[in-house]
Amino acid sequence: MLKGLTAALGTAAVVAGLLTSAVSPAQAVQAGDLTSTIALSNCSASLVRYPSSVDTDRALMLTNGHCLPTMPSAGQVIQNTTASRSGTLLSASGSSLGTVNADKVLYATMTGTDVALYQLTDTFASITSKFGATALTISDTHPVDGSSMFIPSGYWKQTWNCSINGFVDTLREDQWTWRDSIRYSAGCNTTHGTSGSPIVDATSKRVVGINNTGNDDGAMCTLNNPCEVAADGTTTVTKGQSYGEETYWFTTCLGTNRAIDLNVSGCLLTKPAGTNVSVTNPGSQSTVLNGSANLQISASGGTAPLTFTATGLPTGLSISSTGKITGTATATGSYNVTVTAKDAANKTGSASFTWTVTGGGGTCTPAQLLGNAGFESGATTWTTTSGVIDNGTSKPARTGSYKAWLNGYGSAHTDSATQTVSIPANCKATLGFYLRIDTAETGTTAYDKLTVTVNGTALKTYSNVDAIGSYTLRTFDLSAYAGQSVTLKFNGVEDSSLATSFLIDDTSITTS
Repeated sequence: MLKGLTAALGTAAVVAGLLTSAVSPAQAVQAGDLTSTIALSNCSASLVRYPSSVDTDRALMLTNGHCLPTMPSAGQVIQNTTASRSGTLLSASGSSLGTVNADKVLYATMTGTDVALYQLTDTFASITSKFGATALTISDTHPVDGSSMFIPSGYWKQTWNCSINGFVDTLREDQWTWRDSIRYSAGCNTTHGTSGSPIVDATSKRVVGINNTGNDDGAMCTLNNPCEVAADGTTTVTKGQSYGEETYWFTTCLGTNRAIDLNVSGCLLTKPAGTNVSVTNPGSQSTVLNGSANLQISASGGTAPLTFTATGLPTGLSISSTGKITGTATATGSYNVTVTAKDAANKTGSASFTWTVTGGGGTCTPAQLLGNAGFESGATTWTTTSGVIDNGTSKPARTGSYKAWLNGYGSAHTDSATQTVSIPANCKATLGFYLRIDTAETGTTAYDKLTVTVNGTALKTYSNVDAIGSYTLRTFDLSAYAGQSVTLKFNGVEDSSLATSFLIDDTSITTS
């Protein structure tokens, strides 16, 4: 696997994932920067912090779940467990700075992801004072396809320079399944002993993932031979292909005093085994012939992650493993659909509903459905937070005098603008609006965000990273909502410093 193991070590023995003798890898690139990496007895690790960590917090050590003394079984989640673990903290050149000690496993699992986060006995400030070392920061955003990164191994004191070659929705190895795994570029063949090495973005120098496995022999879905699983269940392998797991998930689960809280809304980390799986029935659905579908199925309970499948979908539609039904309906009829969600412990839950594809024989009168679409009537028709509809000149409207100005305070603040309309059956519908984003933020981290939703489903999230100083047209197909009442919402969330303004004008939902 489990890159803490070694497939061929001569006479060296491999027992329960422990590397019992060290043979230098043949294809590793010479180390460039091993800053704040840690050498464990059987794996690699790193000294890390959250973006929100403070110097008085206890320091953190990140490695793989399979680098624990006993590998977690499928479905097992370990939290706040006393542990004794030590490692050698390294300098940029790979020389030893001294020993760091852990006294607790804050979180570990091999289900959904493959991580173990230890709490060290020293604070960040103490680590800096003792060793002159500064922890690597865990990125709070999803890694970017095609971006350059490097994988520094504290165990081997060497670095692999690679790039991200896409993401694998489902990666399976023996009894374990992982989600949204990072696929490495060709030739980035990390070896055994590199397990737990951080994946560091070459530009931001933030930790975007953790190295965990690769296919040794070309075998299918067996130990040391992970396979990629497509939405239809088809499995494929590439001998020598290596993978990692994303780490921004940690930042979605931080509660009071930056403690991991799996009950935080939006938390992505795998939760302990729970109740039976329950799929929320979305009710009867209707789509016009050749209309597009976009329906997110929700489920709860069980042991995360959940994998969705469906039977009876209209011709042209499909469901992803994460439960989103998309596609273009290409045949009329009434379809009896059953959606099933299966958890990591193989528990299942299902919901059945009818999906009708109409012939489109009716007529559609072209229209623009939104009221006060350009905001020129002031604070009417739209439901907004205070002061959103604005006619100030410091940030002018695109046309006329008024626009919707969300955020821009430079402090923690949430703004929104909402309107509900009905889209006639037999109509195609398009949402359009002009968006300008001004920001005082810098860099590639999304601190301030604007999310556009319809009936609670996110169409797109913009952030300070997308800043552009002029109004730009954005459009989305809403034809899947024909015959339904839809609630359009712009929701802006700003963090505690540096202002980002989201300016919206000339909105429309047009039918044809």
